[in-house]
Amino acid sequence: MKPKEAKNKIVKERKEENLVVKGVKFLKEVKIEAKKITWPLKKQVLVSALTIMFFSLLIGGYLGLLDVIYNILISFLVK
Repeated sequence: MKPKEAKNKIVKERKEENLVVKGVKFLKEVKIEAKKITWPLKKQVLVSALTIMFFSLLIGGYLGLLDVIYNILISFLVK
């Protein structure tokens, strides 16, 4: 093996090793940060989910009603 090829091989191995070390370090930091998270209580999640569902149904019903009204108006105008 030529000296330049040997040097390139060593640099490549160091880069790969460095990438693995960086990955492990990143995952350790993620674990530390995840422990700092304050999760909402079950009741808060339930109330939020039900509120979102209620308003989604309300807006869906409103848009559905508008669709029916406009459909009737357009069919009346086309006749």
